Amino acid sequence: MVARGSLIGRAKCAIYHRVSTRDQNPGLARRELRQAARARGLTVALDVEETGSGAWNNRPGLRRVMDAARKGDVEAILVWKLDRFGRLSLDVLSNIRTLTNSGVRFIAVTQGLDVQPHGDAMSQLILTVLSGVAEFEHSLMSMTRRAVRSARIAGLYRSRFRTGPQ
Repeated sequence: MVARGSLIGRAKCAIYHRVSTRDQNPGLARRELRQAARARGLTVALDVEETGSGAWNNRPGLRRVMDAARKGDVEAILVWKLDRFGRLSLDVLSNIRTLTNSGVRFIAVTQGLDVQPHGDAMSQLILTVLSGVAEFEHSLMSMTRRAVRSARIAGLYRSRFRTGPQ
């Protein structure tokens, strides 16, 4: 039997990528994530892509990845960027704590973040700051959407992408 994380067998990983809307193309992230797994000597055992809000922690794809980690089916989770894993700090930090408590690494490929079980204090600090930034970005986008909606209702907003008479 090969021990978890052993160098004898190739470690298995899960790739998780979320986009917010159907018009976003996950192709670039998909290629980068698969490359990152190969570069780290990991075999992709689970590859999950889904569309939905990062503010919702009960996404089906995220649940599949978390279940695989809890069961010991994977030794690492790779995401393209932390905000693709989630947008709310408490959810992100809680999920990553669950992963590390299960002996699973969490890697945000484009941000150079590698949180390992029993990891160092600096990784935890960077993780906490980046999860706060992801939530901050989500708040700004929500405020912008609400402001645009209000302006449209009041007849004060014209999209620069609109065609025809205004």
